[in-house]
Amino acid sequence: MKGKHPNSQANLKPFVKGESGNPSGRAKAFTGLKDDLKILVNETDFMGEDTHREKIIERIVYMAEIGDWKAIELLERLGCLD
Repeated sequence: MKGKHPNSQANLKPFVKGESGNPSGRAKAFTGLKDDLKILVNETDFMGEDTHREKIIERIVYMAEIGDWKAIELLERLGCLD
């Protein structure tokens, strides 16, 4: 039977009542990625004219104008088409 061999039970120790088995908690995925992206998106492009944010917004609007349903759906979900 699985888990019943004495060697598989030898290193197991019960936790104190109320103590977590993982005190650090679950590791967060993409730690710091959101902050790094916010910094980069708000920087100006290599020509120093527009921010990346402005270019992204312009592209989303353009894609919606030519009929891209994902862009249209995004604008609708954000409440931009009211």
